[in-house]
Amino acid sequence: MILAAVLASFFFIARRITTKEAYIAHEKAQCRAIAISTALCAADAALSDPAVASLVKESGALEYISDHQKTPDNISVSVTMMSSDEGKSLIRSRSASGWNSRSPQRSEFSVILDEDGKTLFKREEDAEAARLITEARKKIGAEEKLKEHTFTFPNERPCPAPFTAKSALVDCLGEKKVWIIFFDKGGD
Repeated sequence: MILAAVLASFFFIARRITTKEAYIAHEKAQCRAIAISTALCAADAALSDPAVASLVKESGALEYISDHQKTPDNISVSVTMMSSDEGKSLIRSRSASGWNSRSPQRSEFSVILDEDGKTLFKREEDAEAARLITEARKKIGAEEKLKEHTFTFPNERPCPAPFTAKSALVDCLGEKKVWIIFFDKGGD
């Protein structure tokens, strides 16, 4: 019995070592997908929900967070929306893998929402990643079970304009499926 336990522990350790690179690559892809999709989600919320848009415009900058316990893989995610005098908004999202990760990762993504509602990206690779996530979002079927998330202010302050998002497991970045978060435009 002791020999079996020792052999099992060696097998477990060897497996963890041999799968570490793939695990790290997936963890990076997952954090990146959450960061990108959350920025796009916030842009959709600002375009679709007048309460969110006016609140950002009035305050100049707002930070929203989602409960990490309800976010896929316990990834913490926050999004900051900042408006400018020219009518543009900078949306920056940050994601970080949870405390239970073998290799904690972080990702940050920014998008500019212009006054016409178009999203602008700083780099071509950011635009391509956003396109892949948007395409994957379109392929989500009605039969899939989606998790719901409400973005609120940090520190549990009352939120006059929270927005609701959903998440789904999709094929878009990396070799394995990753979770994305998208704006819920009222049941679509």
